[in-house]
Parts: sequence; structure tokens; C-alpha cells
Amino acid sequence: MQSRPNCMKKVLHAGTGQLPEYRDGTRALFDYEVLKPIEPVKPEVGMPPDRDGFVSIDSTRKKWPHGYGKPLELVFGKKFQLPIVETCLKSMHVNEVSQFDIELSELSPYPIVSKKLRDIVKPHSEDHHKHHQGPVCSAHMCAAALSGGTGYEELDELMRDPRPLRFILHLLKVEQENEYEFDSWQLNDQQKLLSTEQLRLEGNNLYAQKQYNEAIDKYRQALSRLDNLLLKEKPGDPEWKDLDDKNIPLYSNLSQCYLNIGNFYEAEETSTEVLQRDDNNEKALYRRAKARIGVWKLDEAESDLLRLEELYPDKKDLITAERQRIADKRAQGNQVTKNVYSKMFK
Repeated sequence: MQSRPNCMKKVLHAGTGQLPEYRDGTRALFDYEVLKPIEPVKPEVGMPPDRDGFVSIDSTRKKWPHGYGKPLELVFGKKFQLPIVETCLKSMHVNEVSQFDIELSELSPYPIVSKKLRDIVKPHSEDHHKHHQGPVCSAHMCAAALSGGTGYEELDELMRDPRPLRFILHLLKVEQENEYEFDSWQLNDQQKLLSTEQLRLEGNNLYAQKQYNEAIDKYRQALSRLDNLLLKEKPGDPEWKDLDDKNIPLYSNLSQCYLNIGNFYEAEETSTEVLQRDDNNEKALYRRAKARIGVWKLDEAESDLLRLEELYPDKKDLITAERQRIADKRAQGNQVTKNVYSKMFK
């Protein structure tokens, strides 16, 4: 065992070659698994001696929603919000597998970092939402995620009952700055911020041409870049709030795109993302009501329309039309029920 600041390392499989030079711009590709002790850890006893004392809560080898689903790339010097991981990697050789028992004091950002990584790979297909209608979460660090949970059960449990964790890292590859081509997320902060606005405008142009799926891709790219910027700020700070507000027009545009292609589950979710930041947003209330009608959430749709009517009484005609749609849906549902009963008792 090797002791490092706030963590204990044990090499499980030796790596190869010399220890890489880790400097700003160095890129590491690695797999990880995160193990949580099943029982609370007593300082005088320490972590459980074997794997049976842990439960796996996160992994790059687990598909969403239980992990990131692919090796993670980390560029040193880019202010990754879980700096203890950089510290651990700097001690590793390529192809090395090591476990790191990490103290609780280093882990407060972990649930939100893991949530964001999972959100990045989260499916956005209609079929997915037909089978998973869990808590609304997006690929950003929003205030709702901190107050109402992350949307991932194991991360929420860890936030309620924090514990030291065991990280198992497998270092796959290390490249210096001149040995790889920069990805978009490696742009400097100013370039990345400017690129989000350019992507939004490109999405708007595609929307005007009725290329809705292509517009969705542009808006999603912009959201991912904002995610990376948000990771560097403290939630609730003015800088974080300014960045998070830039998500509003992107999610708003996404909700209309999803309505246009008939993907009502995504339309509902993206409208909710807007309302989590601006609870009086007229377009978001209207679009979410339409989306909820589309998926037969009629009571919830009525609540949105009522709120819309209270805030924007001049939208009475639009609200009346959607209430008629709700009435038609209810009548349709009643007729189906009557037909079923009539066949049962023939």
C-alpha cells in the first residue's frame, strides 16, 4: 500500500514503461469503477478488506443509467472538478490497474460529477422514455439537481449518507499535447462559450429549414459545451448562474423541435428544464402542456394550462384550444373503457 494525501493506493496490476510525464495538456484515457462500502466505515477499522464489503455504484463499463459507459478522457490542467482523480492518475503507469481508497473530504463533488458524466451519455430517444420516466435530469448541473436529487438512485443515496469510496482505475493511454488532436471540449473557456452561441444560431437556421433532428444535434452540442464550463464553477455562484441561464433558450428550442417531430416525452422533459430555471416561462408552460396531452398526462397538462392562464390571460384562445384537446382525450378514453366493458359482459 502507498499512502498519498487523503487516499491510499494499492497496485492490482503493474503497468508498463516509465512513469509518464503529467503536465498541463497531457491527456489520459482510463476506465474506472467506484465502490461504496456497504457498512459505515469506522476510522479505527478502515475500509473493508475485500470486495464483498462493497457495492459497485459507478463504472465506465456500465451503460447508462448506471455509469458512463465508455472510457473517460481527462486533460490535466483543465480544472476537472474531482481533482483527487488527477492526483491518483499521476501516480500510475500505462496499463496499470490500481485501487485508491479515498477519504470523504475529497469526495463532495463526486455525485454531481458522476451525474453530469451520465447525463452526457443519456439516451434521448422516444423509445427510451416509454420505458423510463424517471426524474427529470439533463446534462447540466442545475440547482434542482442539488436540492431535489441527481435523478440516479445510488448517487442520491450517497448524498444522503456520504461515505469514503474505493476507486479502481485502469490507465489505458497517456498522450502529450502535441500527440493528439484537440476535441471541442478542449477549447479554452472563451472559445467554448462563443461556440455555444454559434451552435445555437446554426440550430436556429436548421429549424427554419424544418430540419428538426439536425437542429436538435446542434442544440445538444451547445448544451454539452455549457456542461463543461459549468463543471468549473461553484453551483449558485453568479458565474455559474450566468452560464446556467444560457441553457434556457437551448432547452426552449429543443422542446419545440421535439413537439414538431412528435417526441412528446423529450418535449416534456426539455420544457421542464426551462421551467426549473424560469418557472413563469410562457413558452415552456404551453409546450409542456401540449407534450403532456400527447402522452395522456391530462391532469398535469391542466395544471400547466391553469398556471399559464393565471400568468398570461391574453393567451386565452390558445389555452381554450388545448383544454378542448384534453376534453377530447378524456372522451376518447371513456369510450375505450366502455367498449372494453361491453365486450367483457356480452
